[in-house]
Amino acid sequence: MLIKLFRSGKGGGSAPVDYLIASHVLAYDGNRDLIRDDAGVPLMKSRDPLPEVLAGDPDHTRALIDACPHAWTYRAGVISFDKDDHPTDEQQQAVMDAFDELAFAGLDRDQVDMLWVRHSHEGRVELHFCTPRMELTSGKSLNIAPPGYQKAMDSLRDMLNKEHGWADPQDPSRSQDIKQLPEKKFRAQGREDIQHWLEDLIVAGRISSRPDMVAALEGAGFELPRQGKTYLTVKDPDSDTRWRLKGDIFHAD
Repeated sequence: MLIKLFRSGKGGGSAPVDYLIASHVLAYDGNRDLIRDDAGVPLMKSRDPLPEVLAGDPDHTRALIDACPHAWTYRAGVISFDKDDHPTDEQQQAVMDAFDELAFAGLDRDQVDMLWVRHSHEGRVELHFCTPRMELTSGKSLNIAPPGYQKAMDSLRDMLNKEHGWADPQDPSRSQDIKQLPEKKFRAQGREDIQHWLEDLIVAGRISSRPDMVAALEGAGFELPRQGKTYLTVKDPDSDTRWRLKGDIFHAD
């Protein structure tokens, strides 16, 4: 089991929340290449089983993110189990509770909002979470991953993996596979793939404004070092590869 927080957090609540609960997503092959029909249009696939909301309310979380007055409006991530872990429902609840206790230490439940959604369509359990970056009673900024957070998250991961015998991502026998995944993912993603992906999200109604587009890119793990009126510079932070995306698609206001 591993805990990952995404490089994201700006924009409205539609992009992060709608992605978690969507019944259909873009179809990729084993190399993370988009699967297209004969006309070059990206194909969609059904999530089967469908996403399950385990805690929180998607509409409430979306509205709170929309109302957040800060530059960074949300934080999202995932607790992902290996295909051989098979955590029970009770164990999954205990993991979510432990994460909440760490992330919101010292705060009461009415001070925070947390959406938990389970994905299992990839053949393993993924507990996705999304929280507004705002303490609800005061409206002040609330960052569940301040500088140095990784050490605490790693300690929680290691404790739970040891307690339940789940797969350890730090196991040397797994390190080769773990290191290769980001490389394969981003090698398959070029400028055209990213632009087609954004266009598909617009057609699907999941992007209706430029902030939504920015949030979708950041939610996918990209950085945006330059944002012009008619273009966006998209950067893969792992490989430092950059793409310039431009055209009418970026006039969505």
